[in-house]
Amino acid sequence: MRIQVELSVAGQPVKTEELVIEETKLGELTDEEIEQAIEIKIRSWADRMISIAWEVVDEEGE
Repeated sequence: MRIQVELSVAGQPVKTEELVIEETKLGELTDEEIEQAIEIKIRSWADRMISIAWEVVDEEGE
């Protein structure tokens, strides 16, 4: 099964990728279980793609 995924930031697409789940891994899963497997695959991909860095630049009262 091939899944097209698009990552957008502020409504602008920044990354598109095709993810693959081998049909043999899906076996005899129910539709609900297949949907969960897809969500897990996409979440794992997003975790690898997204990084957020932040720092305090001005504290009030100083």
